[in-house]
Amino acid sequence: MYSDESLCVSLMVARFVLEPKSVLMNEQEQKLKDSETAIASLQASKEYLEKQMVEVENNLKELLEQDPGLARQIMSMTVM
Repeated sequence: MYSDESLCVSLMVARFVLEPKSVLMNEQEQKLKDSETAIASLQASKEYLEKQMVEVENNLKELLEQDPGLARQIMSMTVM
């Protein structure tokens, strides 16, 4: 009767729960603490990766300085 392209209605149920303000505040404070912990962890990872990137760049520069032929070969490559 209806094609596969027909639009259908789906019931979405919203639920509200009555809780004391203190419970909600504690949940929000815990979420804030968890978020701050995650941010600190990500910041530490970012700093570590930035240091690693500098080290890799320095190692690559040193390698290219030691072998000018390799540097010329790399520079002649085309990027697609």
